[in-house]
Amino acid sequence: MCIGNKKKVFSIISMVLCLCATVFAGPKTHTVVDHGGNTVEVPNKINRIVVSGLLPLPSVYCLYADSAKKLVGIPASSMAAAKNSFLVKAYPEITKAKTSFEKNGVINIEELLSLKPDVVFYNSGTKAAKEVFDQAEIPAVGFSTSIAQFNTIETYAAWIDLLGKVLGETNRSTKLIAYGRKIEADIKARVASLPEDKKPHAMIIYTYANGKITTYGKKMFPQYWITTAGGVNAPQDLTGVVEVNMEQIYQWNPDMVFLTNFNPKLPEDFYAGPVDGNDWSSVKAVQKKQVYKFPLGMYRWCPPSSDSPLSLVFLAKTIQPELFADYDLDKIVCDYYKEFYGIKLTQDDLYTLYHPSRDAAGL
Repeated sequence: MCIGNKKKVFSIISMVLCLCATVFAGPKTHTVVDHGGNTVEVPNKINRIVVSGLLPLPSVYCLYADSAKKLVGIPASSMAAAKNSFLVKAYPEITKAKTSFEKNGVINIEELLSLKPDVVFYNSGTKAAKEVFDQAEIPAVGFSTSIAQFNTIETYAAWIDLLGKVLGETNRSTKLIAYGRKIEADIKARVASLPEDKKPHAMIIYTYANGKITTYGKKMFPQYWITTAGGVNAPQDLTGVVEVNMEQIYQWNPDMVFLTNFNPKLPEDFYAGPVDGNDWSSVKAVQKKQVYKFPLGMYRWCPPSSDSPLSLVFLAKTIQPELFADYDLDKIVCDYYKEFYGIKLTQDDLYTLYHPSRDAAGL
């Protein structure tokens, strides 16, 4: 065979080999439809993840992946919660994630790009953030916070499901989603026949600083929490997160008050006297010593989190103690942490979980 023919044969063989390599290698990306209805092309191989604006999502990601190693950026408030929770104990590598890429909801594009993210997860309701990610040509997947009328268990489930579509299944998703739905179904079944006059009125305080109080009306997670657990949301005639004054609180006169971990206030502050100049002494919740702080496990327990099923159990036992007397909260929490996080909690751990630090506020 002449040299010219040999070169031609080798050229053809090389082309065939390259074609075969391309075929067998398969595509390098796949598409997902996020909660905002956007079709997003994401890499098949994702090693660097940034979570923007969606404070509880890092905890849910860690639950889904059983790792925090790929998280290179998370919100500062998420980090504040992590450092004062069990998340940093279960996944200490989360402390390596950067927080400086966003401040007060504003994204610093240079800082973001320096993290070299393969994908960004963000709140699908923040259109401005999506525009920034699109301009930077970073694949961005939106996660909704208003799923099934703010049903927290379904939100937890939808987030886990979408993580699976983006990152691939870890053989944990089905089990995690089923666990939350089983808890919810049992609680709803027990509460279904509860007379209205047996449902205490409760309110959840979101932030409390310098005398200013914000709470939640309808179309927010607390509406779901309180009503599902057998109570009545006292501010239910309001909508969203709203600032309220003491006159409104006196009118509601809630039987119970719950404090989120977005504010540093603790129940003992309310029993000791005026709180930031506000007199709570005539409010039934204070008189009956029924002011409660949300626990802090892997994240704050008021918004959706990796501990959402446990939060529903906590609220059900607190709002309807007789109806859920057979629920052993300590055991349920310990079993959940052992099964899904591989952590064996001690009595001291449980005390810390139920009595979170003021420093976890992070706002």
